[in-house]
Amino acid sequence: MKLKYLRLFNFRNYKSLDFIPYDKINILHGLNASGKTNLIESIYMSVKGNSFRNSKDRELINVDEFSSSIISKYESGSYEDDYRVEISNFDNKKLFINDEKVNAKEYRKSRFAVLFDPSDLNMIKYSPSNRRSFLDDLMSNIDLNYDFYMSRYRKLLFERNKLLKISMDKNLLDVYDREIAKTGTKIIIMRLRAIKKLNEFAKIHYKNMSNDELNITYLSTVPVVLDEKELMNNYLNLIKSSIKRDMEKRYTTIGPHRDDLDFKINKLSSKSFGSQGEQRSVVLSLKLSEADIIKTSYGIKPLLLLDDVFSEIDRARSKYFLDSLKDLQTFITTTELDENLKKIDAKFYKINKGEIIF
Repeated sequence: MKLKYLRLFNFRNYKSLDFIPYDKINILHGLNASGKTNLIESIYMSVKGNSFRNSKDRELINVDEFSSSIISKYESGSYEDDYRVEISNFDNKKLFINDEKVNAKEYRKSRFAVLFDPSDLNMIKYSPSNRRSFLDDLMSNIDLNYDFYMSRYRKLLFERNKLLKISMDKNLLDVYDREIAKTGTKIIIMRLRAIKKLNEFAKIHYKNMSNDELNITYLSTVPVVLDEKELMNNYLNLIKSSIKRDMEKRYTTIGPHRDDLDFKINKLSSKSFGSQGEQRSVVLSLKLSEADIIKTSYGIKPLLLLDDVFSEIDRARSKYFLDSLKDLQTFITTTELDENLKKIDAKFYKINKGEIIF
Protein backbone atom coordinates (compact mmCIF):
# COMPACT_ATOMS: atom_id res chain seq x y z
CA MET A 1 0.00 0.00 0.00
CA LYS A 2 1.41 3.38 -1.06
CA LEU A 3 0.20 6.95 -0.98
CA LYS A 4 0.77 8.17 -4.54
CA TYR A 5 -0.72 11.63 -4.35
CA LEU A 6 -2.16 14.06 -1.79
CA ARG A 7 -4.03 17.30 -2.42
CA LEU A 8 -5.20 19.61 0.38
CA PHE A 9 -7.63 22.51 0.22
CA ASN A 10 -8.01 24.79 3.25
CA PHE A 11 -6.85 22.12 5.70
CA ARG A 12 -5.42 23.62 8.90
CA ASN A 13 -2.71 26.09 7.78
CA TYR A 14 -2.56 24.64 4.24
CA LYS A 15 -4.52 26.80 1.83
CA SER A 16 -3.62 24.60 -1.12
CA LEU A 17 -1.11 21.78 -1.48
CA ASP A 18 -0.22 19.18 -4.10
CA PHE A 19 2.18 16.54 -2.81
CA ILE A 20 3.61 13.49 -4.60
CA PRO A 21 5.50 11.60 -1.88
CA TYR A 22 8.43 9.23 -2.20
CA ASP A 23 7.41 5.58 -1.96
CA LYS A 24 10.00 4.94 0.77
CA ILE A 25 10.90 7.38 3.56
CA ASN A 26 9.73 11.00 3.50
CA ILE A 27 11.37 13.43 5.95
CA LEU A 28 9.27 16.52 6.75
CA HIS A 29 11.49 19.01 8.54
CA GLY A 30 11.05 22.56 9.71
CA LEU A 31 10.44 24.80 12.70
CA ASN A 32 7.73 24.13 15.26
CA ALA A 33 4.25 25.32 14.23
CA SER A 34 5.22 25.29 10.55
CA GLY A 35 2.65 22.62 9.61
CA LYS A 36 4.56 19.33 9.85
CA THR A 37 2.07 17.66 12.20
CA ASN A 38 -0.83 19.10 10.19
CA LEU A 39 0.49 17.31 7.11
CA ILE A 40 0.85 14.03 9.04
CA GLU A 41 -2.71 14.56 10.31
CA SER A 42 -4.03 15.00 6.78
CA ILE A 43 -2.34 11.78 5.63
CA TYR A 44 -3.81 9.94 8.62
CA MET A 45 -7.25 11.33 7.75
CA SER A 46 -6.84 10.26 4.14
CA VAL A 47 -6.64 6.67 5.46
CA LYS A 48 -8.89 6.75 8.52
CA GLY A 49 -11.39 9.47 7.69
CA ASN A 50 -10.85 11.11 11.08
CA SER A 51 -8.15 13.01 12.97
CA PHE A 52 -5.88 11.53 15.64
CA ARG A 53 -5.94 14.82 17.56
CA ASN A 54 -9.51 14.45 18.83
CA SER A 55 -10.40 17.61 16.97
CA LYS A 56 -13.89 18.46 15.88
CA ASP A 57 -14.09 18.24 12.10
CA ARG A 58 -14.86 21.94 11.73
CA GLU A 59 -11.69 22.83 13.61
CA LEU A 60 -9.70 21.29 10.74
CA ILE A 61 -10.89 23.94 8.28
CA ASN A 62 -8.56 26.87 7.65
CA VAL A 63 -9.70 29.75 9.88
CA ASP A 64 -10.49 31.99 6.89
CA GLU A 65 -12.60 29.43 5.04
CA PHE A 66 -15.88 27.50 5.32
CA SER A 67 -14.93 24.11 3.87
CA SER A 68 -11.94 21.83 3.43
CA SER A 69 -11.03 18.70 1.48
CA ILE A 70 -8.36 16.01 1.47
CA ILE A 71 -7.93 14.23 -1.86
CA SER A 72 -5.63 11.23 -2.16
CA LYS A 73 -4.68 8.38 -4.45
CA TYR A 74 -3.59 5.03 -3.02
CA GLU A 75 -1.95 2.11 -4.74
CA SER A 76 -2.58 -1.42 -3.48
CA GLY A 77 -1.13 -4.21 -5.56
CA SER A 78 -1.99 -3.41 -9.18
CA TYR A 79 -4.93 -1.17 -8.26
CA GLU A 80 -5.16 2.57 -7.71
CA ASP A 81 -8.15 4.23 -6.07
CA ASP A 82 -9.08 7.84 -5.36
CA TYR A 83 -10.24 8.90 -1.90
CA ARG A 84 -11.76 12.15 -0.73
CA VAL A 85 -12.70 13.66 2.62
CA GLU A 86 -14.96 16.72 2.55
CA ILE A 87 -15.51 18.89 5.62
CA SER A 88 -17.90 21.83 5.83
CA ASN A 89 -19.13 24.29 8.43
CA PHE A 90 -22.65 23.70 7.15
CA ASP A 91 -22.86 19.92 6.73
CA ASN A 92 -21.61 16.61 8.10
CA LYS A 93 -18.30 15.19 6.93
CA LYS A 94 -18.50 13.22 3.68
CA LEU A 95 -16.26 10.36 2.52
CA PHE A 96 -15.78 9.20 -1.07
CA ILE A 97 -14.01 6.36 -2.88
CA ASN A 98 -13.68 6.89 -6.64
CA ASP A 99 -16.35 9.62 -6.37
CA GLU A 100 -18.84 7.25 -4.69
CA LYS A 101 -20.03 8.32 -1.25
CA VAL A 102 -19.29 5.67 1.41
CA ASN A 103 -19.59 5.19 5.16
CA ALA A 104 -16.62 5.33 7.55
CA LYS A 105 -16.13 1.56 7.75
CA GLU A 106 -16.08 1.16 3.97
CA TYR A 107 -13.72 4.13 3.61
CA ARG A 108 -11.15 2.56 5.97
CA LYS A 109 -11.42 -0.94 4.55
CA SER A 110 -8.14 -2.58 3.44
CA ARG A 111 -5.99 0.46 4.24
CA PHE A 112 -3.84 0.89 7.31
CA ALA A 113 -1.69 3.56 8.95
CA VAL A 114 0.42 3.14 12.07
CA LEU A 115 0.89 6.39 13.95
CA PHE A 116 3.55 7.42 16.45
CA ASP A 117 2.60 10.55 18.34
CA PRO A 118 4.84 12.14 21.05
CA SER A 119 2.12 11.53 23.64
CA ASP A 120 2.62 7.78 23.09
CA LEU A 121 5.84 8.05 25.11
CA ASN A 122 3.75 8.78 28.21
CA MET A 123 1.61 5.70 27.77
CA ILE A 124 3.64 3.38 29.98
CA LYS A 125 4.28 5.62 32.98
CA TYR A 126 0.92 7.36 33.18
CA SER A 127 -2.56 6.06 34.05
CA PRO A 128 -4.27 2.84 32.89
CA SER A 129 -6.55 4.97 30.69
CA ASN A 130 -3.51 5.86 28.55
CA ARG A 131 -2.68 2.19 28.05
CA ARG A 132 -6.31 1.35 27.32
CA SER A 133 -6.35 4.10 24.70
CA PHE A 134 -3.28 2.57 23.09
CA LEU A 135 -4.93 -0.84 23.13
CA ASP A 136 -8.21 0.47 21.69
CA ASP A 137 -6.35 2.30 18.92
CA LEU A 138 -4.34 -0.82 18.13
CA MET A 139 -7.44 -3.02 18.07
CA SER A 140 -9.38 -0.55 15.95
CA ASN A 141 -6.52 -0.52 13.45
CA ILE A 142 -6.10 -4.27 13.10
CA ASP A 143 -9.74 -5.43 13.38
CA LEU A 144 -12.66 -3.41 12.03
CA ASN A 145 -15.08 -5.53 14.08
CA TYR A 146 -13.56 -4.19 17.29
CA ASP A 147 -15.16 -0.77 16.88
CA PHE A 148 -18.59 -2.38 16.58
CA TYR A 149 -18.22 -4.29 19.85
CA MET A 150 -16.67 -1.34 21.69
CA SER A 151 -19.46 0.97 20.55
CA ARG A 152 -22.06 -1.50 21.76
CA TYR A 153 -20.20 -2.05 25.03
CA ARG A 154 -19.96 1.68 25.77
CA LYS A 155 -23.68 2.15 25.17
CA LEU A 156 -24.53 -0.72 27.50
CA LEU A 157 -22.09 0.56 30.10
CA PHE A 158 -23.58 4.05 29.94
CA GLU A 159 -27.09 2.69 30.47
CA ARG A 160 -26.02 0.40 33.33
CA ASN A 161 -24.18 3.24 35.08
CA LYS A 162 -27.23 5.46 34.69
CA LEU A 163 -29.37 2.72 36.20
CA LEU A 164 -26.98 2.42 39.17
CA LYS A 165 -27.47 6.12 39.87
CA ILE A 166 -31.23 6.46 39.56
CA SER A 167 -32.90 3.08 40.01
CA MET A 168 -32.73 -0.37 41.56
CA ASP A 169 -34.77 -2.15 38.91
CA LYS A 170 -33.18 -5.58 39.40
CA ASN A 171 -34.87 -7.12 36.38
CA LEU A 172 -33.57 -4.41 34.06
CA LEU A 173 -30.16 -4.55 35.71
CA ASP A 174 -30.08 -8.30 35.07
CA VAL A 175 -30.69 -7.67 31.36
CA TYR A 176 -27.79 -5.20 31.19
CA ASP A 177 -25.52 -7.55 33.14
CA ARG A 178 -26.07 -10.35 30.66
CA GLU A 179 -25.56 -8.14 27.60
CA ILE A 180 -22.47 -6.48 29.06
CA ALA A 181 -20.98 -9.88 29.95
CA LYS A 182 -21.67 -11.15 26.44
CA THR A 183 -20.17 -8.13 24.66
CA GLY A 184 -17.36 -7.63 27.17
CA THR A 185 -16.28 -11.25 26.73
CA LYS A 186 -15.97 -10.72 22.96
CA ILE A 187 -13.76 -7.67 23.58
CA ILE A 188 -11.52 -9.49 26.06
CA ILE A 189 -11.06 -12.46 23.70
CA MET A 190 -10.19 -10.12 20.82
CA ARG A 191 -7.71 -8.24 23.00
CA LEU A 192 -6.03 -11.41 24.24
CA ARG A 193 -5.52 -12.72 20.71
CA ALA A 194 -4.05 -9.40 19.56
CA ILE A 195 -1.76 -9.09 22.59
CA LYS A 196 -0.40 -12.58 21.96
CA LYS A 197 0.62 -11.53 18.44
CA LEU A 198 1.88 -8.15 19.65
CA ASN A 199 4.03 -9.81 22.28
CA GLU A 200 5.63 -12.18 19.78
CA PHE A 201 6.83 -9.33 17.55
CA ALA A 202 7.61 -6.83 20.33
CA LYS A 203 9.91 -9.30 22.11
CA ILE A 204 12.05 -9.50 18.98
CA HIS A 205 12.21 -5.75 18.37
CA TYR A 206 12.95 -4.96 22.00
CA LYS A 207 15.65 -7.63 22.18
CA ASN A 208 17.32 -6.13 19.11
CA MET A 209 17.13 -2.62 20.57
CA SER A 210 18.15 -3.28 24.15
CA ASN A 211 19.25 -6.93 24.46
CA ASP A 212 16.64 -7.42 27.21
CA GLU A 213 13.45 -9.46 27.53
CA LEU A 214 10.08 -7.78 27.07
CA ASN A 215 6.76 -9.39 27.97
CA ILE A 216 3.28 -7.87 27.68
CA THR A 217 0.60 -8.92 30.15
CA TYR A 218 -3.12 -8.17 29.96
CA LEU A 219 -4.41 -7.27 33.42
CA SER A 220 -8.08 -8.20 33.32
CA THR A 221 -10.65 -7.43 36.00
CA VAL A 222 -12.32 -10.68 34.95
CA PRO A 223 -10.42 -13.96 35.57
CA VAL A 224 -9.18 -14.99 32.13
CA VAL A 225 -9.76 -18.48 30.77
CA LEU A 226 -9.34 -19.69 27.20
CA ASP A 227 -12.88 -21.02 26.78
CA GLU A 228 -15.18 -18.18 25.69
CA LYS A 229 -18.32 -19.66 27.29
CA GLU A 230 -16.56 -20.17 30.62
CA LEU A 231 -15.13 -16.66 30.47
CA MET A 232 -18.60 -15.21 29.89
CA ASN A 233 -20.00 -17.14 32.85
CA ASN A 234 -17.15 -15.89 35.05
CA TYR A 235 -17.81 -12.37 33.85
CA LEU A 236 -21.55 -12.59 34.57
CA ASN A 237 -21.04 -14.06 38.03
CA LEU A 238 -18.46 -11.42 38.90
CA ILE A 239 -20.53 -8.47 37.71
CA LYS A 240 -23.50 -9.75 39.74
CA SER A 241 -21.39 -10.25 42.85
CA SER A 242 -20.00 -6.70 42.54
CA ILE A 243 -23.43 -5.03 42.56
CA LYS A 244 -23.13 -3.73 46.13
CA ARG A 245 -19.80 -2.07 45.39
CA ASP A 246 -21.12 -0.73 42.07
CA MET A 247 -24.15 0.76 43.84
CA GLU A 248 -21.90 2.48 46.36
CA LYS A 249 -19.57 3.89 43.71
CA ARG A 250 -22.45 4.45 41.22
CA TYR A 251 -20.51 3.02 38.29
CA THR A 252 -19.52 -0.39 36.92
CA THR A 253 -16.24 -1.46 38.50
CA ILE A 254 -15.27 -4.44 36.32
CA GLY A 255 -14.94 -5.01 32.60
CA PRO A 256 -12.72 -4.03 29.65
CA HIS A 257 -13.14 -0.33 30.50
CA ARG A 258 -11.20 -0.98 33.75
CA ASP A 259 -8.53 -3.35 32.41
CA ASP A 260 -4.84 -2.53 32.00
CA LEU A 261 -1.58 -3.63 30.39
CA ASP A 262 1.78 -4.28 31.99
CA PHE A 263 5.05 -4.21 30.07
CA LYS A 264 7.72 -6.18 31.90
CA ILE A 265 11.43 -5.84 31.16
CA ASN A 266 13.39 -8.80 32.53
CA LYS A 267 10.31 -9.65 34.67
CA LEU A 268 10.10 -6.16 36.22
CA SER A 269 7.27 -3.76 35.39
CA SER A 270 8.60 -0.97 33.19
CA LYS A 271 6.04 1.41 34.69
CA SER A 272 7.69 1.20 38.10
CA PHE A 273 11.25 0.16 37.32
CA GLY A 274 11.92 1.10 33.69
CA SER A 275 14.13 4.04 32.77
CA GLN A 276 12.92 6.65 30.27
CA GLY A 277 15.09 5.05 27.61
CA GLU A 278 13.63 1.61 28.30
CA GLN A 279 10.06 2.95 28.25
CA ARG A 280 10.69 4.67 24.91
CA SER A 281 12.15 1.48 23.50
CA VAL A 282 9.00 -0.39 24.55
CA VAL A 283 6.80 2.13 22.71
CA LEU A 284 8.94 1.96 19.56
CA SER A 285 8.80 -1.84 19.69
CA LEU A 286 5.01 -1.71 19.99
CA LYS A 287 4.66 0.51 16.92
CA LEU A 288 6.90 -1.69 14.79
CA SER A 289 4.95 -4.72 16.03
CA GLU A 290 1.64 -3.12 15.10
CA ALA A 291 2.93 -2.80 11.54
CA ASP A 292 4.11 -6.43 11.65
CA ILE A 293 0.64 -7.63 12.71
CA ILE A 294 -0.99 -5.78 9.83
CA LYS A 295 1.50 -7.18 7.32
CA THR A 296 1.10 -10.78 8.49
CA SER A 297 -2.67 -10.65 9.04
CA TYR A 298 -3.71 -8.82 5.87
CA GLY A 299 -0.74 -9.05 3.53
CA ILE A 300 -0.72 -5.24 3.34
CA LYS A 301 2.13 -2.93 4.24
CA PRO A 302 0.73 0.00 6.24
CA LEU A 303 1.84 3.60 6.08
CA LEU A 304 4.01 4.56 9.03
CA LEU A 305 3.47 8.09 10.37
CA LEU A 306 6.10 9.25 12.85
CA ASP A 307 5.52 12.65 14.41
CA ASP A 308 8.62 13.95 16.17
CA VAL A 309 9.79 10.50 17.21
CA PHE A 310 13.55 11.00 17.01
CA SER A 311 13.80 13.93 19.41
CA GLU A 312 13.23 11.51 22.31
CA ILE A 313 15.46 8.52 21.50
CA ASP A 314 19.20 7.96 21.39
CA ARG A 315 21.21 7.33 18.24
CA ALA A 316 21.50 3.54 18.60
CA ARG A 317 17.74 3.03 19.00
CA SER A 318 17.13 5.57 16.25
CA LYS A 319 19.33 3.58 13.85
CA TYR A 320 17.58 0.28 14.59
CA PHE A 321 14.19 1.90 14.19
CA LEU A 322 15.14 3.44 10.84
CA ASP A 323 16.62 0.16 9.62
CA SER A 324 13.27 -1.50 10.37
CA LEU A 325 11.36 0.85 8.05
CA LYS A 326 12.93 -0.17 4.75
CA ASP A 327 9.87 -1.90 3.30
CA LEU A 328 7.29 0.64 4.53
CA GLN A 329 6.30 3.98 3.08
CA THR A 330 7.06 6.28 5.99
CA PHE A 331 6.49 9.93 6.86
CA ILE A 332 8.71 11.41 9.56
CA THR A 333 8.52 14.91 11.05
CA THR A 334 11.50 16.49 12.76
CA THR A 335 12.82 19.90 13.69
CA GLU A 336 16.45 18.81 13.25
CA LEU A 337 18.12 16.45 10.78
CA ASP A 338 20.42 14.22 12.83
CA GLU A 339 23.19 12.08 11.35
CA ASN A 340 21.08 8.91 11.19
CA LEU A 341 18.39 10.66 9.17
CA LYS A 342 20.88 12.16 6.76
CA LYS A 343 22.30 8.73 5.90
CA ILE A 344 19.10 6.91 4.91
CA ASP A 345 17.45 6.50 1.53
CA ALA A 346 14.85 9.24 1.86
CA LYS A 347 13.51 12.41 0.33
CA PHE A 348 13.59 15.59 2.36
CA TYR A 349 10.91 18.27 2.36
CA LYS A 350 11.16 21.52 4.26
CA ILE A 351 7.85 22.69 5.70
CA ASN A 352 7.36 26.41 6.20
CA LYS A 353 4.06 28.17 7.03
CA GLY A 354 1.83 25.60 5.39
CA GLU A 355 3.98 25.12 2.29
CA ILE A 356 6.41 22.45 1.14
CA ILE A 357 9.73 23.74 -0.10
CA PHE A 358 11.27 21.12 -2.39
